[in-house]
Amino acid sequence: MSATVVKEELRRLDEKSLEGQLLWELENGFELSPRESQGIVEAVKLLYSERPAEQTGRVCLWVVKREVSAAQALREADKIRAWVTLHGGQEDLEAYESYGHAGLRRQKILRITEEILDQGGVATQEDLARLLGTSVRTVRRDIAYLLKQGQRVVTRGVYSDMGPSLSHKVVIVEMFLNGFVYSEICRKTQHAAPSVKRYVNTFGRVVTLYERGVKAAAEIAHYAGISERLASEYLELYSRLGKKSGCRQRIEDLLAQLPTRANYPGADKTGMKKGGVVGEVGP
Repeated sequence: MSATVVKEELRRLDEKSLEGQLLWELENGFELSPRESQGIVEAVKLLYSERPAEQTGRVCLWVVKREVSAAQALREADKIRAWVTLHGGQEDLEAYESYGHAGLRRQKILRITEEILDQGGVATQEDLARLLGTSVRTVRRDIAYLLKQGQRVVTRGVYSDMGPSLSHKVVIVEMFLNGFVYSEICRKTQHAAPSVKRYVNTFGRVVTLYERGVKAAAEIAHYAGISERLASEYLELYSRLGKKSGCRQRIEDLLAQLPTRANYPGADKTGMKKGGVVGEVGP
């Protein structure tokens, strides 16, 4: 399939996506310029792209609870129902355009395994193969590739040995804080630039909430629209790198670029909380 045909196919798919419909409505219904319309779409995606309740393309499956020993037979293991994002909308289209079928499949493996972990389960390689319509052998090959790139993919066979791993989003944000430019991050992680920017901006929202006095990971997760596990990992990353000179400058530059937001509950713009001063950021 030629590059021209692929681009035309992606354009048609994009126009039928929720983002494409919103863009069309802004440009034609509200007569906004393409630049203004795109800015509004990006702002909406920033707020809602990681909120499962607002996403389409999700499917449900039964998976083994993550605390169950890998030695226990599957038929005897306790299971839970988990929802995963099989079709990630614009994010998946971006991955497909940049890295093809293999890159898209690997991005889905990272996303699905992390979503299942967040819900208290753990996926098997067979689960992933069934969801993605491919073979277990292909899934194993993809996981081996991701491991070589520094990504950690937790499936049932390895959970008992390594436990929950850092989200691939945290790995990407850490690369950003350590001075990697977007093109390098995209090449090393096979994620499209818009996805990388969304992860970085979400980290910025977490830091903003923390610096304004919202300290609990569960509360930050609620306001930022992410899982509590990811919020905790972002806070740990901020604690570890927040005072490192080069990283601190990148964080300050990031926060300066984020749109101004209304005050969050319990804190004003200076970080003063009702009844006292917000505590200092950890080392």
